[in-house]
Formats: sequence, C-alpha cells, structure tokens
Amino acid sequence: DITSSSTYGTTDTYNDNTMGPEDSLETLLRTNDHLSVLRYIRAHKLREPHLVVRHGTLLLNISPSGEFSPRKLASSSLGNAEKLSALEQLCISSLEVGNLPLAESCLDALLLVGGNSNGTATAGAAPLITKESTRYRKLLALCLESSTDYDGALKIYDALLKENPANSHAARRKYCILAARANDTTASSSSISQWEESSSEAQLKAYSALNDYLQHHPGEVTAWNEMAEFCLSHSDYKGAAYCYEEVILAC
Repeated sequence: DITSSSTYGTTDTYNDNTMGPEDSLETLLRTNDHLSVLRYIRAHKLREPHLVVRHGTLLLNISPSGEFSPRKLASSSLGNAEKLSALEQLCISSLEVGNLPLAESCLDALLLVGGNSNGTATAGAAPLITKESTRYRKLLALCLESSTDYDGALKIYDALLKENPANSHAARRKYCILAARANDTTASSSSISQWEESSSEAQLKAYSALNDYLQHHPGEVTAWNEMAEFCLSHSDYKGAAYCYEEVILAC
C-alpha cells in the first residue's frame, strides 16, 4: 500500500545486488551466520525486521540501544559496500520495530564507513557517505518521520524531488505524509469551519503529491487505486473510471 507510513523498506533505499546464499534461512539462523542472514533477507526481499535487528547488531558490533565503537566498525573484516548495505538494512528495520536510537546510530555509523580507525575522515580515507548524499538523506527523512518531525522529513523529500523529480522513494514518502494528514479527523482548529478548510487544503496537497507521483510512475497500480478512491470520495466518477482503466491496463 503506497499510503502505509509503516512501510519503510524499499528496494531503492539500499542498493545491494549481492544475491543471497543458497542455504535456507532456517539453516543460516541455526548456524548464526549473521552476514548471510542479512544477505538472504535482502535477496529474497523478506520483511523480517526483528531478525535483521538481531543479526545486524551482532554483525556490526552495535548494541540494541545504539552504542557502538567507531574503531571496531573501521576494523571490521566486512568490505565497505557490505557495511553500507548492512547499516542501511539495520537502520530501516530498527525503525520498523520502533527502535529510533538504534536507527540514529546506524546513520552516525554510515558517515564513518571509509574513514580511519577513529571514525574520522583523513586525507585518502574520506567517508564514502556524506550528509549531502541522497543515500543518507533518504534514511534521515525516515528517522524524522519516526520521530514525528514530518515537516523536517517533507523538506528533505522536497529537496530530493527538486534534484530528481523521478525519485520514487521521495515521492512515495511525501504522499504518505500528506495523505496521513489529510485523513486526520482530529478537529484541532478553533472552529469546525476552520478545521474543514484546513482538512480540504490537506487533501488537495495529498492529491497534488499523488498526481506528481503518477506523472513519473504511470505504471504504479496501487497509486492509481489511491487516486480512484480520492476521485470517488469527491464524486468525480469520470476521474475514478479513468483511474480504474489505468489499473486494468497495467495488470
């Protein structure tokens, strides 16, 4: 579901082309092969956040509370690419299980991969990920969402979309936030009329975000379904029919 605010993991968040091991997941769990467990879950696109947190923290020497040693991280036998994939995977899974401190520690650790043994950048040993990188900002925005700083997350998604309007992750997450706001039925305004005006504005923003998403991703069936439901809720039956036609064509 494109509107599911709890769905943090997306295939374009951590870009890992390493196929999983041939052994079954049960075998890998039994032998405590932490690295292969994470690879298997990535390769088979499984949603197992608790397993990722358990084996990811053990693999990367990060405590469940988020404490870690930059020196141990730097001296790990894992290659930099594998560290980055594992840290991103652990960050997302930490958010899914509600462990924000651990996710934030993963963000800090990402900035150290490729640095020296003290976890700081030196000449010839600069970190591979910076705070300005798309890879880092995607995860930071998810952390902001988890901490309910939705305005901060929206600023990042807007910046990412300005740099690349076809960024599906940013467009999808932006719509999720705006849709959640539009569906919020809490009348927090001083009067019902003011709340209705605010709610209508929120719905229009969500509609605009979804429309922008569909312009760049016209084959997204779930998004067309969402748009059809929006049209129906506003008695736009012609628009809803068009959306369902797109769903049929995409199937």
